[in-house]
Amino acid sequence: MRKCRHKMLWQENLERLELLKIMDQIVEENDGDHVSCDVFEDAKSDLSSGHEEAASLRDHVTQGLVTAKNYVFDWFTSYTSSAALSPVDQLSPLRIVLVGKSEDKKTKLGNVLIGDQGFHFKKTEPIRHCVATCGEWRGSSVTVVKTPDLFSLPEHTVKREVLRCMNLSRPGPNVLLLLVKTSEFNTEMKEKLKYTLSLFGPDAFKYSMVIITHKEKETSFTVNQLLEECGGRCYNMFDHDKKLLMEKIENILYGNKGTFLHLTEEMSEPIKPALNLVLCGRIGAGKSSAAKTILGQTELHSVSNSSECVKNQGEVCG
Repeated sequence: MRKCRHKMLWQENLERLELLKIMDQIVEENDGDHVSCDVFEDAKSDLSSGHEEAASLRDHVTQGLVTAKNYVFDWFTSYTSSAALSPVDQLSPLRIVLVGKSEDKKTKLGNVLIGDQGFHFKKTEPIRHCVATCGEWRGSSVTVVKTPDLFSLPEHTVKREVLRCMNLSRPGPNVLLLLVKTSEFNTEMKEKLKYTLSLFGPDAFKYSMVIITHKEKETSFTVNQLLEECGGRCYNMFDHDKKLLMEKIENILYGNKGTFLHLTEEMSEPIKPALNLVLCGRIGAGKSSAAKTILGQTELHSVSNSSECVKNQGEVCG
């Protein structure tokens, strides 16, 4: 399960949409690439020699799948039973979620945590969805989930990404790292962050730590408020001290006795799908007028001379 980045679905009561979402996620994470394995070409030629060999191979594969399935079920059952595990046992695997505006900083921090270059950053192509990668710390598995810029997304999209994040960090994240640039973190961003964390559960701040991304002369009032809500837990990213960072993360785990965050009731409810419309035509002012009517907004600017597509978001009938 760790090697598969904790992608798992229960066959019982499996919903087609849920399965398709996971498969779509796998395709996206691999940039549309596919599996290529030369060994199957050899297997085909060997199997053509007789039905008995093919039947024997099929039996071996079937038995192997049954054994693996039973092992995974037993392991997952024992893992999710907190009564059977001590806090130390629950530290493996470690699941960390990165939340913040700067994709560059999230990418750098994520690669520090996993000790590899699993995350990639392209300024011209910011990520649109949560992505995850795995590494190790002191012999234990570490899964890190990098979220997109949740501050610039509408609420229904934030809900989708939090749900995606929870799927990537199953059975749930046990540490949230909140990347903050002091000079840019204002009251509006703080309220948006509080809303996002509320989707992870009412105790999300107990699992959170503030990561200061830039060295600045003083800390703003809103950042101090956030630090207070996170129990004063803080790490300066410019210190470049992985050992100190991991010690602070381990302190969060011990403080919460190895527990992790679960989906809230609000997140368990079906999320309404977003409606996407494209306006085509020669007259920019006419398209802007139509957009104002559809979205019920009066502050949209006319783009009659624009040579690029322009996107606006709003809410209609919930």
